[in-house]
Amino acid sequence: MTHHEINPQFAIHNHVEIVHVLNELAKHRVLLNLTTHEGDALVTTVLYVSGDRKFVCIDVSSDDAVNQRITDSKLVSFETQSEIKVRWHSTHLQLVTARDGLAFSLHVPSVIERIQRREYFRLYTPQGSNALMCRIPTGEDEILEVALVDMSAGGIGVTYRGPANDIFVQGATLEGCSIDFPEIGRVPMSLRVCGIWQSTSTKSGEQIHRIGMEFVGLSRGVTNVIQRYMIQLEAERITPV
Repeated sequence: MTHHEINPQFAIHNHVEIVHVLNELAKHRVLLNLTTHEGDALVTTVLYVSGDRKFVCIDVSSDDAVNQRITDSKLVSFETQSEIKVRWHSTHLQLVTARDGLAFSLHVPSVIERIQRREYFRLYTPQGSNALMCRIPTGEDEILEVALVDMSAGGIGVTYRGPANDIFVQGATLEGCSIDFPEIGRVPMSLRVCGIWQSTSTKSGEQIHRIGMEFVGLSRGVTNVIQRYMIQLEAERITPV
């Protein structure tokens, strides 16, 4: 069976970051497709990461024969079923007695791949008091704060109230911007205006503007922050209430 190769562009090598992703998969019970080099397949979930962060436990099949073939396999691949893909390969899985019964135990992978199914698949971001705010310098020693309404791997959609601002010109690159992420803080970035929607007015006559912007030249660190935040949003979106 042919296995997907890890794309270096979306590879994560940082152990702390990898453990965080695995913990998020366990927390939200995200479904995983497990496949072996020999062709066995199983839909499973991450149970937990060990306290020493060296091992990860995965749920097993109800079929003992399938479990045996998986542990006998020399190459096992994992891939999430959610819109944001998390993939990795492992070798030499072992059957162990976990917290609630049998589980597959494997070393925390040294590299994982995290990527969206479609670059511009958008997730709606929290609104109201929990809205993410983007700070954009206006060029006049002033900062315009706009609220995010959605986010993708490629960019963001924002809204703001009041008169139209001259900085939002189709194709314009906005330097020195930043987004305030929960638990992370202010993350700097550059943005390019790629869509300006017709303004609407509220009953009070106040204008509301919608702007689409794409990320420009993100560093690996900023990309990881954005992808981490989006995988959290996606996990919350698909978690049954």
